[in-house]
Amino acid sequence: MDSPLAFSDCPPGALPVRAIMVQSMKKDALEVKAEETASFWELLAVQEKKLFNFLHKALNFSEDSSDLYQDVVIRAWKYFPSFDRNRSFSAWIFAVAHNEIKKYFKKRKAYQSVIPLALLAVEPAAHADDPAVALIHGAARQLPPRQREIFFLFYYNKFSIAEIAAICGLRQGNVKFILSRGRAAVRQNLEATHEK
Repeated sequence: MDSPLAFSDCPPGALPVRAIMVQSMKKDALEVKAEETASFWELLAVQEKKLFNFLHKALNFSEDSSDLYQDVVIRAWKYFPSFDRNRSFSAWIFAVAHNEIKKYFKKRKAYQSVIPLALLAVEPAAHADDPAVALIHGAARQLPPRQREIFFLFYYNKFSIAEIAAICGLRQGNVKFILSRGRAAVRQNLEATHEK
């Protein structure tokens, strides 16, 4: 079978099909990148408020929380191509935030974050003036950093034990233990405050 034009008949560099394919691949790569960008921002938009509140409380309402939020978004954007689309985006982005919080405190040589109990699974604005909530926040502020973080993730962000384990890099049993110890400590702190 004779082909009308064999590759050997073309002068070097004169393969128009290849040039079209390369150009098409570049367009496809740009389209994929644009879709990925749109996907990232859509997923982030759903978590944006919870994520910022988490960081804000983790840094004890410091002005640094805005900068840390930007660091988290930049880090998440950088590693978004490696994000497994079959997993929970919220757990993934909070894991990124968790790691950035650890870096933040490591740089300051103190892991003294304050993450309150956070309204026991209600929106923060809902009971802002509630004295009971203020007491819970005060008691939660006295917890060690790991317990505060896990309390906040469980009560405010409503993550499951399994999701918290993935976020913090712990076993589920450890998360349950830390959560239980934190509850007991908050209860003790509240009882001590009530007795005064």
